[in-house]
This record gives sequence, C-alpha cells and structure tokens, in this order.
Amino acid sequence: MPTLNEIYQQCLRLLPAAEHEVLWLCSHFSGLPKREIAHSRQELPPEQAEQILTACRRRAAGEPLQYITGLQPFWDFELIVTPEVLIPRWDSEAVLEQALKLLPPNTPLQAADICTGSGAYALTIKKERPQATVTACDISPAALAVARQNAAKYALEIDFRQGDLLSALPAPELRQYDLIVSNPPYVEDNASLPPDVQQEPPLALFGGPDGLDFYRRLVREGVQAYLKPGGWLLLEIGCQQAAPVSALLQQAGFVDIQTGQDLAGLDRWVQGRRPIK
Repeated sequence: MPTLNEIYQQCLRLLPAAEHEVLWLCSHFSGLPKREIAHSRQELPPEQAEQILTACRRRAAGEPLQYITGLQPFWDFELIVTPEVLIPRWDSEAVLEQALKLLPPNTPLQAADICTGSGAYALTIKKERPQATVTACDISPAALAVARQNAAKYALEIDFRQGDLLSALPAPELRQYDLIVSNPPYVEDNASLPPDVQQEPPLALFGGPDGLDFYRRLVREGVQAYLKPGGWLLLEIGCQQAAPVSALLQQAGFVDIQTGQDLAGLDRWVQGRRPIK
C-alpha cells in the first residue's frame, strides 16, 4: 500500500504551485494534521489513496477546494458548501461585524437574511444574538437545503423560506424587521472571473449589466416597508458599488446611510435606516 508521503508527492506533481492546497486536501481526506502530511509513512488503503489523488486532479482542473471538500470555514463555523451555493468568503465577515453592531445583545429582535445561500449570515446572527428571531430566504430550493443542513449541524433555529427576494417574507403588515441584511448577486454580467469562481452558481453571482439589478429591485419592491421604523437595511456590495448603492438608498428615503470596508480596506457594505417618522 502507498504511504501518505508518496501520495503527497504525487499530488505535488499535479499541483506544483499550490503546496498549501495539497496539504489541505491530504489532511482532509486522511484525517491527519497538515503538519504531519509531508513526512508521514502511514500506509493508505488503495481507495483512500485514490480519493486523495482524485481530489487533487479535480483541483488541478480548476474546481474550487471548497466544493471538493464540501466545507468552508466562516466565522466560528465549518459550513457545508456544495456547487448549489456561493462559497462564503472572509470579506463577508466585515458585514456580519457591522450587523452585530446594529443588533443590541440580549434583546428579542427580528432579523432577515435575503439571498441566504449557505446560510452564513443567518447562522452567524442567530449564534451571536440567540434571542433574535432570524428569517432566511433564497430563491433556490437547493441552496435552502444546504442552509438547513448548516443550521441543523449547529442546532440553530432559523425560519427558512423559499422565494424571490422580498416575496419570501411575510407581508409587512404581519411582520417587520429590526434588520434586513443581504448579500445579493452583484457581479456584472460580462465580468471576467477566475476559473474557480466561474464554477459557482450564476444565480448567486450575476446582478445585471452593472451588477446593481438586485439593489434596484429591493428598493423598487419596497424593502423599507419591511423594516420597523428605525430599522436597518445592510447590504454587501462589490468594492466599486458604494456610491451607486448609497444613492439608491438615499433616493428611496433611507437616512443615516454609511459605507464600511473589509480588512483589505475595500468597500464592502452599505447601510441605511428607515426614518422613525
């Protein structure tokens, strides 16, 4: 039987410029810590050796690591991800940090996550604000199935709803929210994307010719009515979209409009508040 070191060396020949990815894949499928992989003499059953080699071949062909392993670290979670959902990224954590500033702790609040995908936003809010009631929506039944798996994995109670943007929420006269947060599709339709990003679901990526279609729809479909007076709308944005999205919120009557950056210093979110009167 081949040793893990031998399989590791074969994988390096498949991915010569990505040693850290080889270590990640070997560790994931062998169960050994990454620091032990390069020198391990542990023998592998042929089926396990082939599983690791197949994973490295898939990565060499451009498939995202997260779809190969089925997992992506985010916040304090290890989220289940599949090709049906956008891969949560670290820069989105800046949006969650701001969301938690807008939601006081130990308070029974209402929060909604529109375009939830894997459920990353909804799970984080529910974990950090357990007294909040969290609703999570997506147009994709397959994405919602992944989000439900993630909520079950961490025993978090979330109200999942299938539907297109605001249509998935209860009517405003039935329920209003202290916070609506969303990471809608915002990539321009003709954008040039890296090969691995091209394999993520187009439904979750593309937001029209200028990437702003879903922000316009949220405003046009009356997102402000779904907020309590004084409630907040918090939107993840592309790094070049702060000005046009802020303008949309201003035109819709939002106040206290602000923009925030991620750890790379790039614009990452825009927020606005429904006037109290």
